[in-house]
Amino acid sequence: MKIKQIYLFLIAFLLVGYGLSFAKDKLDIKMKGFLITFEKKGEKFVVKKNPLPKQVKPDDIIQYQITVKNPTKKTFKDVFIKAPIPEGTYFVENSETEGAVFSIDRGKSYHKPPIKYTVKENGKKVEKIATPEMYTNIGWMLEKINPGEEKNFFYWVKVKR
Repeated sequence: MKIKQIYLFLIAFLLVGYGLSFAKDKLDIKMKGFLITFEKKGEKFVVKKNPLPKQVKPDDIIQYQITVKNPTKKTFKDVFIKAPIPEGTYFVENSETEGAVFSIDRGKSYHKPPIKYTVKENGKKVEKIATPEMYTNIGWMLEKINPGEEKNFFYWVKVKR
């Protein structure tokens, strides 16, 4: 899978998802990806963030970091930052910035886990709980972001086999 395709899709999605409704007064939103590796240091493993290669392999872990800056003199309130879980990857459970909400319906609705959904089995409606592999999008609600302030969010995805 070409990481550039994933990256361009994510950036486009962030810009469209955020909406450019603020015209001249808008937040600066950037996304950067890293290849995550683990290095043994004595008895412990240390997480290392490496530059993304041009190609990723099955089981590679990618960290997406979203930086939201307010370069204006205006305070923004109730801003929802969202990003997709790229096709060909799945969300790594408990790898996100605190306060995240998730979607299992391509961003139509967002919920805190556990996310419940209903299916029909043997003619009966059965309630199930979505697994992290079913997440399609991730998001965070910013109550406010003051002039000059910067907020950072991250999440990990794993490349499918």
